[in-house]
Amino acid sequence: MATLSSSDQSGLIVLAIIVLIMARRTYMLSQGARYGPTRIFAYGAFSMFLFAYLAGSTIYLAWAVWGPLALALLAPYLAIIAAAAWAFRPVVERHVKFETRADGAVYYRLPVILPVLTLVFFLARVGAEIALFGVGFIATLAIPAGVTSLSLAILIALDLLFGTSIGMLIGRGLGVRGAYAAQHPASDAPLASKPA
Repeated sequence: MATLSSSDQSGLIVLAIIVLIMARRTYMLSQGARYGPTRIFAYGAFSMFLFAYLAGSTIYLAWAVWGPLALALLAPYLAIIAAAAWAFRPVVERHVKFETRADGAVYYRLPVILPVLTLVFFLARVGAEIALFGVGFIATLAIPAGVTSLSLAILIALDLLFGTSIGMLIGRGLGVRGAYAAQHPASDAPLASKPA
């Protein structure tokens, strides 16, 4: 059995920490999440960072095969996120439920399928990268041997699935905020300035 290099071990440890963060957040959302105007976007921002890293690694690999044409991937990546956010926002606005709990804070609840999908698509994307290029690529980003158009197509397809879930997370945040503002119009309004 081959032993892992220190960089491979570091990559796996970082990956395990990320998966634990995502799994914990998924569990917390299943219990109901505390509402806060910026808090609702925190997990989406974290997931967007992960997407940017993975999409960037795909573009980096594609540059070795396709050259500057690899930058053309930016358009579908950004478009899928924007389209998913736009399409998912009204769904969230219709289905989100708010409740005030004993601590006096407002919590919201949504079906937990979205964070589960995000975690599954993330694991599928990283798993494909490990299967195709080994753990070392995650840790070092050294261009591995055997990068082909087929392997890139697999990564791009998984990137687009993961990007769809990221767009849905952004749409979730927008939908929760919109629904909260509609149900509590005074609480999100800016404070009136005092007369001079």
